[in-house]
Amino acid sequence: MGTKMVLNYMRDTNRPYANADVSANLKNRVPKAAAVKVLATLAGESGYFLLLHDLSLLEVHAPEELASLDQQIKDTKADLEEQRRLLKQLQTELHNKEALPKTVVLSSEIDRVKSENEITLKALLPFRGDSNGTPVNPLSAEDTKRIDAEFNKWRKEWVDRRKVYKEILGMLSEGGQVSDKATFEEDQGITLDDDDALEVEQGEFCKPTAMPRKTGGTMVLPTKRAVSSGTATAPPSQEEGGKKKKAKKA
Repeated sequence: MGTKMVLNYMRDTNRPYANADVSANLKNRVPKAAAVKVLATLAGESGYFLLLHDLSLLEVHAPEELASLDQQIKDTKADLEEQRRLLKQLQTELHNKEALPKTVVLSSEIDRVKSENEITLKALLPFRGDSNGTPVNPLSAEDTKRIDAEFNKWRKEWVDRRKVYKEILGMLSEGGQVSDKATFEEDQGITLDDDDALEVEQGEFCKPTAMPRKTGGTMVLPTKRAVSSGTATAPPSQEEGGKKKKAKKA
C-alpha cells in the first residue's frame, strides 16, 4: 500500500524528492522510515531513475569573459544611477507643472489678476499725475511739515513720560517699596511699549538727524543724541572749551 502510494506520488510530481519530503507531502501517511524502504525498493525494481549530469559538459567562462561581464555590470549600474537622477528631475518638473493653474481655471485666474491690477493702478494714480502728465503731490510741503511737527511733539511727550516713570521706579526700588517690577506694573495697571511702539522707536522716523556745525572754519559733526532714553549729550561749555584752547597753546 505504501509502495503504491509513493510510486503514484512520484509519477504525479515527476521530480525527485528526499524521503523526508515524500513523507511530509503525503501528510505522514507514509512514515519517514517506511518512505526510505519504499524508495530503496523502487530503486531496486527500477520504479524510478537516478539522473546524473556530467559537470564537464557545463559551459565555463574564461577569465577575460568574466572581467568583461564585471565591466558590463559596472556600466549598467552607472547607467541605472543616471536614469534614477533623470527620473527624479522629471518628477520634480512634473510636480511643478501640476502646481500651475489648470487650463479650465486659467481664464478665471487671468480675470482675477486683471482686477487686482486695476485696483493697484487706481491707488497709484494720484502719485503718477493727471491725464495731462502733470505730477500730483498728495501732500503739500506745509502738510508734511505740520505732520512732522505733530509727530515730534507727541514723541517728546512719550519719551519724557517714559523717562519720568523710570526715575520714579528707580527711587521706589531703592527705597524698598518695589521688590518685583513685573508685579508692581501689573498691580498699578502700567502698560509698557508694545511691539508697534518699539518698531516706531527703532525705525527711520526716530533716527537723530546729525547736522554739521562750523567751529572756527572747520566742520564738526555733533555727537549722536541718545533719543531712545530721553536724554541728549550736551555740548561742552564755554569754560571747558577755553581750558582746552589754553592747553593747546601751552
